[in-house]
Amino acid sequence: MANSTAPGRLEIVRSLVNTIEPDHETDLLQANGDLPRWCRETGFCPDVDETGLATLRRFREALRDVLESNSGPGDQTQHWQALQPFSDRTCYTIRIPQPGELTLEAQGSGAQAAIGAVLAIVYDAIREGTWQRLKACRKHSCRWAFYDRSKNGSGAWCSMRVCGNRAKAERRRARGKAQ
Repeated sequence: MANSTAPGRLEIVRSLVNTIEPDHETDLLQANGDLPRWCRETGFCPDVDETGLATLRRFREALRDVLESNSGPGDQTQHWQALQPFSDRTCYTIRIPQPGELTLEAQGSGAQAAIGAVLAIVYDAIREGTWQRLKACRKHSCRWAFYDRSKNGSGAWCSMRVCGNRAKAERRRARGKAQ
């Protein structure tokens, strides 16, 4: 598979969306999953409870829908609006790490702090112009998040060798049946 790692802190967003495997059998955001590892790696939500995990799972899927609309299909307005309830519950402080630099820092604890931190990363990525290249695979049974490193930003699948070839083969078979 090609390098689908996102640049800088945008990789945290990609890793959150990919806390569930495409087969939906392995979900790191389950209480008995590998959430502690993900939290340690990102520094987010070390004190999240079961209700917080459920909120994070809903947020993850709303974010995946936005990434899916970055790769073409889907109603962007509707997908972005689905993030609004999560955003409404976040609070931020503006930090000045050095002269002429401002950063948003999420406040609170648990799932809300994690959601706030992820939305701050999204905000920065939009400002930096990297957001549109973070996408979800167009193959509906996959939807794995990847960073589109193609020259013109037209990537649609997490892997051309796997999902891209399968999607093209399915279209070819459908055309053959129609004829």
